[in-house]
Amino acid sequence: MGHDYSYSQPDSSDQYDQYSNDTEQREIEALIRMDEAESSFMNSQARVYPPQPEVEFGFPKVCYCGGQPLLSTSNNRRFFTCGNIDDGEMHIHKWWDEAVMEEMREMGNQCEVLSQKVDNLALSTDYGSHMSDETEQKLSRIEKEVFEIGKIRNRLIIGFELIALVAIVGMALVAYVLARSHGST
Repeated sequence: MGHDYSYSQPDSSDQYDQYSNDTEQREIEALIRMDEAESSFMNSQARVYPPQPEVEFGFPKVCYCGGQPLLSTSNNRRFFTCGNIDDGEMHIHKWWDEAVMEEMREMGNQCEVLSQKVDNLALSTDYGSHMSDETEQKLSRIEKEVFEIGKIRNRLIIGFELIALVAIVGMALVAYVLARSHGST
């Protein structure tokens, strides 16, 4: 009495849309899985270079690719690079003056450490009459190393100052020539 138990059937176009959305979703998931598989395959074949800290500090001794570093110039500034730079891989690029300063700082640190070692040896209790021949040899060897490192450091500092002076004089000469050439035209 008054209860209507009828219902309507879903339209066939509604059912098609439901299946097409499900199919599209499955296709997208399949494409994503294929891309992931391909990228992991490509990543497994990518060249991986071992870390080379000597490239990061001071004068580079070897490029990331294993090649020999070359010294080049760009805009009157020298830098280290690699001969294989055009192959699309990662290679070194380090400014020469930054490498020089890093090397000089490290030499200063080494000189300081050796100087402290010599000072500690001088203060040790067995320095006097109890010093053995082996200790005397070690002490003289350390003193020679400190002296040699000091000489090398002084030569580098003087050489760097000389290069800077020559560069300044060269730039002044170029500026003078340019000023004269503009003045005569």
